[in-house]
Amino acid sequence: MDALKTMWETIPAATPGELAGARRRLLSGMHSRRRLVTTPRLLVAASAAATAVAAALAIGSGAPAYAVAESPDGTLTVTVNELHDPEGLEAKLGAAGVKADVTFLAPGTRCAAPRFAGVDSAYGGPPAAGPGKLRSLVNESRSLKATTVTSIRTIRISPEHIRPGETLVMEFRDNANAQVPWRLGSWLAQADTPVQPCTTVADAG
Repeated sequence: MDALKTMWETIPAATPGELAGARRRLLSGMHSRRRLVTTPRLLVAASAAATAVAAALAIGSGAPAYAVAESPDGTLTVTVNELHDPEGLEAKLGAAGVKADVTFLAPGTRCAAPRFAGVDSAYGGPPAAGPGKLRSLVNESRSLKATTVTSIRTIRISPEHIRPGETLVMEFRDNANAQVPWRLGSWLAQADTPVQPCTTVADAG
């Protein structure tokens, strides 16, 4: 430390002009360095932003709104991820051999009944009174056997319970809940009879 102190004392003090020149050189170097560094950083940031947008678009367009797959046993697995384009889902079911009428409903709404003549008391019949009546209704109703909700987004359709000319009527209501995204009402309309368009009404249930 004494040697460094002695060496420092032998260096003459800089003049005001020398200090000003050194300051200019220092600032000039800083500006040049900033220009050299900033441009690549901007390019990297722009590239990262573009990648993020592309990833967001890929994620948003990944899963289809719905899909219909046929199993070897003849049943259909219907996956519903988003409630839009009911006509498209009807067309897919029609291509798979099931005549369907599909409605997507907003939260807290339902289709005013009656819209059609049901094949059994699952639609339009008196409500089941007690567990025994409910069990009997399930056992006797082809409407309830034709469709089974198998997960929060999938349904199994069993065409063996749908007779020629009958329409599978499905009303999906947005549940406004990511864990249980929709609720389904599903019935069979009598063969070769009309299904009226859905008139939405409020539903507190």
